[in-house]
Amino acid sequence: MHHPIPLDVEYTFTENLIYEIDLNGIITYANQNFCEVVGYRREELIGKNHSIFKHPDVPDDLYNDLWSTKKRLKQWFSTLKNMRRDGMYFWSDIHCTVKYDNNSEIDGFIVVHKPTSKLNVEEETERYAQYNI
Repeated sequence: MHHPIPLDVEYTFTENLIYEIDLNGIITYANQNFCEVVGYRREELIGKNHSIFKHPDVPDDLYNDLWSTKKRLKQWFSTLKNMRRDGMYFWSDIHCTVKYDNNSEIDGFIVVHKPTSKLNVEEETERYAQYNI
């Protein structure tokens, strides 16, 4: 999979985007809306690490904290800047929740991206700047 060059062009969306990852962050499912927004076909996404959407503006420490195993063992919400295959970016409110197998064991996570507000984008942009001081 290629590494896109970030463009200073925002992509907006209106529908919920859903994907699932296993305990290692590997994508196991992606809905059609998600595929369309990120610019990858489903078969290109399955088996890849979800970090392919990480925008370089997102500080590594913040990103790693959000997706740490400890954090993922419960549901969480965050606003995040993501990158599409073509290098455009999109902001979303992310809700991550635990997914269980038939034996009630954690076997992954369901991740839902929703459109976010300008206020959330402004607050998160300020938060990113604090990491770069």
